Amino acid sequence: MHVAINAVFLAPPMGGVETYLRELCRGLLARPDAPQLTVLLNEDGYAKLRAEDWAGGAELVPLPRLGRSGLRSLSELTVLGAVADRRGADVVHSVAMTGPLVSRARRVVTIPDTVWISHPEDTMTHRLWRVVVPLVTRRAHRVVAISHAAGDEVRARLGVPADRLDVVPLGYGTPSAGVVADAADLRARLGLGDGPIVLNVGQKKPHRNLERLVAAFGAVRADVPDAVLVLPGPGNPEGEAAVRAAAARAGVTDAVVIPGFIEAADLEGLYAAAAAFVLPSLVEGFGLPVLEAMARGVPVACSRGSAPGEVAGDAAVTFDPTSVDEIAAAIRALLGDDALRARLVAAGPSRAGQFTWERCAEETLAVYHRALV
Repeated sequence: MHVAINAVFLAPPMGGVETYLRELCRGLLARPDAPQLTVLLNEDGYAKLRAEDWAGGAELVPLPRLGRSGLRSLSELTVLGAVADRRGADVVHSVAMTGPLVSRARRVVTIPDTVWISHPEDTMTHRLWRVVVPLVTRRAHRVVAISHAAGDEVRARLGVPADRLDVVPLGYGTPSAGVVADAADLRARLGLGDGPIVLNVGQKKPHRNLERLVAAFGAVRADVPDAVLVLPGPGNPEGEAAVRAAAARAGVTDAVVIPGFIEAADLEGLYAAAAAFVLPSLVEGFGLPVLEAMARGVPVACSRGSAPGEVAGDAAVTFDPTSVDEIAAAIRALLGDDALRARLVAAGPSRAGQFTWERCAEETLAVYHRALV
């Protein structure tokens, strides 16, 4: 089987979707029944992926014209199918929302989430997805969701029938490379003080519910006055401004730290130093940060009723993400209940270990076979 992966969207760093692309390719190539793999990229993505340890086992194809900013989605819809056909692909897998409408190859598309429908932003990307993604899913032979919760959303919001939908959970990310920033130095550089660190990693987007998290943290500080909330992740001026305004309202301006995008060693240092990890998202496609924290032995609290609660199982404290009181109670429990902390620290790595990239690759390969039937 010859599989072409549509990755012309890749403009590193891109967080979870970039991890998904890299680790799926690695997992597919590691299998004894590995497909012939071609990865279609823009120039930036090609420069990044050619250094991967698995890249020698795949054909990486830079497509400068297709990958130009502003033209990528149009070229994915129109020209990319012909490119995959010329390469002799049996299946073309688009791993991030958009892909070819026409191709001799069978078409598979991953819809990581439907946040752009349920919590739309006034951006060109979200406006484009609302027009294009329904067309792509209707023309795809198989549609992949990355959790059962996300699959329910895809069925309800995009009308994808159950017999064309596959749920393939992700792995828990890329394990630590072993480089961890010194805790004392990290605390000094980021101005974190000596108190317990409550960590949340990711984008500053409305669906991630950070304003309620900050409000809850204001209540927590009444009991744990030296606690600090740390929110690393990709820069987003509008989202960061909203979080800082929430911190001012809650009276915790000095206790909420937004360091922006940080290097891997600093992120590992934060995980190592964190007393708790909290993900209060209103909706997520999967919830990789939950498993990343669990795998590193950090006790987790997260939203119930969406993908984070699904992947966390009974290895986390869960709460209603619309309730500031419940979020605060969950954080207090993680900081103050030693028995609970010990149970979650023990349970987390085992739970994260159930979500492997090997399993993701195996189940994705089965999707390709179903697409060919």
